Amino acid sequence: MKKIYIVLFTLLATGMTLTSCSDKLMQELNTDETKAAYIDPNAQLTTALLQTYGDFQTMDTYRNYICGFTQQFAGGWNVTNFAGCNNYDDTIESLWNKFYNVGIKNLVDAIYNTEDKPNVNAALRITKVYMLSILTDAYGDVPCSEAGLGYIGGIANPKYDTQEEIYDYFFEELADCVEQLGTGTDRISGDVTSLGGSIEGWKKFANSLRMRYAMRISDVKPEKAKAEFEKALTANGGYITNADQDAFVKYIDVPFTLYDGAKDLDFRANAFSETNYGQDYSSPAIICATLFNLMRDNNDPRTYRITRHYDNLKRGNTKPDEWTIDLTDEYMAYLQKYGKEDYACEIGHSWYAPWPTNIPEVGQIPTLEDFPTVAALAEQYPTAGFFATGINDNARLIFPWLSIEFERPNCPGFLISCAEVHFLLAEAKSKGWAVPGSIKEHYEEGIKEAMQMLNTHYLPATQKISDAEISDYITSIEANDPLGTNAREAINTQAYILHVMNPSEAWANLRRSDYPVLRDRTKMEKLSDFTYPDPDLSTPDRLLYPVLEERYNKARYQEAIDRMGGKDDWHQRVWWDVKHGNFE
Repeated sequence: MKKIYIVLFTLLATGMTLTSCSDKLMQELNTDETKAAYIDPNAQLTTALLQTYGDFQTMDTYRNYICGFTQQFAGGWNVTNFAGCNNYDDTIESLWNKFYNVGIKNLVDAIYNTEDKPNVNAALRITKVYMLSILTDAYGDVPCSEAGLGYIGGIANPKYDTQEEIYDYFFEELADCVEQLGTGTDRISGDVTSLGGSIEGWKKFANSLRMRYAMRISDVKPEKAKAEFEKALTANGGYITNADQDAFVKYIDVPFTLYDGAKDLDFRANAFSETNYGQDYSSPAIICATLFNLMRDNNDPRTYRITRHYDNLKRGNTKPDEWTIDLTDEYMAYLQKYGKEDYACEIGHSWYAPWPTNIPEVGQIPTLEDFPTVAALAEQYPTAGFFATGINDNARLIFPWLSIEFERPNCPGFLISCAEVHFLLAEAKSKGWAVPGSIKEHYEEGIKEAMQMLNTHYLPATQKISDAEISDYITSIEANDPLGTNAREAINTQAYILHVMNPSEAWANLRRSDYPVLRDRTKMEKLSDFTYPDPDLSTPDRLLYPVLEERYNKARYQEAIDRMGGKDDWHQRVWWDVKHGNFE
């Protein structure tokens, strides 16, 4: 018996040891040493800030839809095919899917883990407000109070807050964050904006956003808007008053990574620059006639700073200046030769159809004889195919494109600028709100700062706008007393030009102000190369919800749809948008 007991004890002890070793081995096998057990909230702030302009998939929503809605871009296949015609493409969902799954998710988690870091916590909350504002302005009612709480709060099906509730939250949250900033010693080290982690800078940023959102609701809740705007003017820390205080995300000069970068969350480059540059030579960002004519017809010195004429026989996918040949001066001479004026792409048109009527006819398509720069390259590279039949580079150059200076990977991603703040102050003053200075002073200062912003962040030394050009332009446009005739139109027309590289704000402010007057899409010509499944060709007022919301968050989704009248309709205006624009 004794021997049996010894054997049994030995076996049990061995089994226990083996079990212990097995558990340890399994734990080691199931532990990914490349993954951190804890994420620094400052790193999560960095991710969210960079995503605002650095996510290529999100920028697809801007390129395909929003830039077409604003009539700032036209002619590229994507914007012609989707912006007002087709809403079935999954890129209409990209803004929602990526912002919620990456930016908002990280911010909510980081906010939960930074109760002992008041400065970082406030910066995270301000960034969350900024990202949610883009979402609600684009889609209307969206998850806000319960967004991102799947893990922390166990909420798998977040409710869609009404836009009015969301804006009330914005005002309260921004005011609270301003008071919280500076109450701790923690550093905002994850700040990749021009604010550089400055407590005072973040206060000014928050108060300036509060002014923007107050103006946004000024038509639907004028008294509330006035009160919030005036509170922001006198709030702790002040607001943005000069270019040194502008808030923008800093990106770096790295090769474009397109969709692969978006999948890997590589947001180091400005992805809006990437999308505008285009993924192939036949898909450049072409400026819409609405924006171009607005600048050209008023002798705006920004006309040929923002736009240029290029020959792009082929394009590299990593840098915007590879095989992009600037022919602007030679094209102007070509037009003068035939007694024609420059012509931009109309809404709903593509760069290849229909053929414009007020430029040289088909028989006068540019030839090498008219363009010595290209002729020299054709001689140097005889097999390249410059101006060859079927290549169509000589047809594409007819239209003004977005200058490649705005398509570089290290272009800033503007959140809010002093130029915009001056336009907000000018309009607030026109409404009789308690604002220092005059309408004229803020209007003129907004124009000056808007042009200086181009000088500082985009234009090379040879293209910078001079003080004399700025002064002459202001004198010229004020000759007809635009502020006396229609201050709202004058101010917001300038804001429209300012926001050419900020699509979300361009679209939101355009719908809120209804200026400038846009072309009526219902009158546009239908092209045989494109389909038009939506019988209502009027400019959409919002983006459609992602299709999977109806399946996976059905009850909450249906509540939002019911508030909209029972249909997810992109012609249904959001809460603060009281009128369907001005069109002609």
